[in-house]
Amino acid sequence: MDSVELLIIGGGTAGETAAGKAIGAVNSIAVVEQDRVGGDCVYNACIPTKVLVHAARVYKRMNNAAFFGLPDADVRADYAKVKAAKDDFINNISQGRDRKLEAKGVRLYRGQARFRSPHEVEVGDTLIRADKIIITTGSAPSVPPIPGLAETGYLTNVTALQLEQIPERIAIIGGGAVGVEFAQIFNAFGGQVHIIESADRLLANEDADISSTARVLFEKAGIKVSAAVKISKIETTASGKLISGVDGKGQEFQEVFSEILVATGRRPVLDDLNLKDAGVDFTRKGIMVNDNLRTSAGHIWAAGDVTGIALYTFVAWEQGGVAVENALNNSGRSLNYDILPHATFSDPEIAGVGLTEQAAKEQGFKVSTGTFNYADLTRAMAADETEGFIKIIAESGTGRILGGHIIGNEASSLIHEVAAAMIRKATIQDIGGTFHAFPTLSEGVRYACQAAQG
Repeated sequence: MDSVELLIIGGGTAGETAAGKAIGAVNSIAVVEQDRVGGDCVYNACIPTKVLVHAARVYKRMNNAAFFGLPDADVRADYAKVKAAKDDFINNISQGRDRKLEAKGVRLYRGQARFRSPHEVEVGDTLIRADKIIITTGSAPSVPPIPGLAETGYLTNVTALQLEQIPERIAIIGGGAVGVEFAQIFNAFGGQVHIIESADRLLANEDADISSTARVLFEKAGIKVSAAVKISKIETTASGKLISGVDGKGQEFQEVFSEILVATGRRPVLDDLNLKDAGVDFTRKGIMVNDNLRTSAGHIWAAGDVTGIALYTFVAWEQGGVAVENALNNSGRSLNYDILPHATFSDPEIAGVGLTEQAAKEQGFKVSTGTFNYADLTRAMAADETEGFIKIIAESGTGRILGGHIIGNEASSLIHEVAAAMIRKATIQDIGGTFHAFPTLSEGVRYACQAAQG
């Protein structure tokens, strides 16, 4: 039996962060990882998809170069080369992550972790006893129980990244951030894309104005979008993968595709951990933790997607650090998730923070809103990036900013001015009266705040 002071189960974002912060604080640390240290964000999610989204954006700009008096790139992209460039980039930034941890004294165990008792974890033929444990096993694609889907075959975000060629006709089941990003990648490089969403609108968690504008822009780009769809079955036919169902108007439909991508959310990775023998309570949404990320077992903490709390990489980073600090120092630290910016790296980008207009009204706020269009920003006009707008939600009377929502170029960066304002309880008058450099896209935040003043 091996013994360590701290055992971290999972070497993804939260686990790698926790291990790094624990080095030097305890005499012995071990990490259990089935695959490669770094997790989904590095290899299968955040970073590789952003490389492909940016490649799609550059390709689009190449073909619109005439706006700047430049020659258009009248060349069809070879997607296999785009994918190879993505792979090279990921290989470069992921190089040696395992070795770096081991070089700092962290023991690395390969395989599936399974609790034998609250303090004992089995990995293959090795039994590890740990004083304290942090579970950071992350999440995996959630696949809906659609009749025939498993038999017909489908892609997830993981397998879609391995495609050497773009499918000719692809259905994307799910109109959230993952579905939207892949839709634009496939569309940019020549695929015919149909987003099929069960909710009543695309990007259902966004402000309704953002959602409706996104749909218009995606359809303008040639992406078909269907909302409020109920898929009844999927089957293999001589011509391809046939999806049958009922559309948002109650009409039956059938459509054949060469490939199907499932992008219907994530589920916590709890399989085979045997948490009951550890005394750790969990639900289908994830491991149950208190504000300090401690589980029902006093010596075990959990961090990252496996908790089901705000499934964002940047949250997993913070949780990994908080969990290890609490585990080693009994610090009692917690995180505040009230102001949590998020971004979808589509083209144009989409970002938000705080309450949507509908949510603010449902919570009883008297609301004032202000918007400002990219088409009226000099910087956007000069860059030929005029699609989209900035929307600010404020409390009438006080001017307190309740939320901000952006669809447009650099939305993922601009949203942080709104988040910072909310943290410091700045008002629309404060931001509306603050000088912003010209010509910048951030001027739009100021003008949206001014518009919200009435």
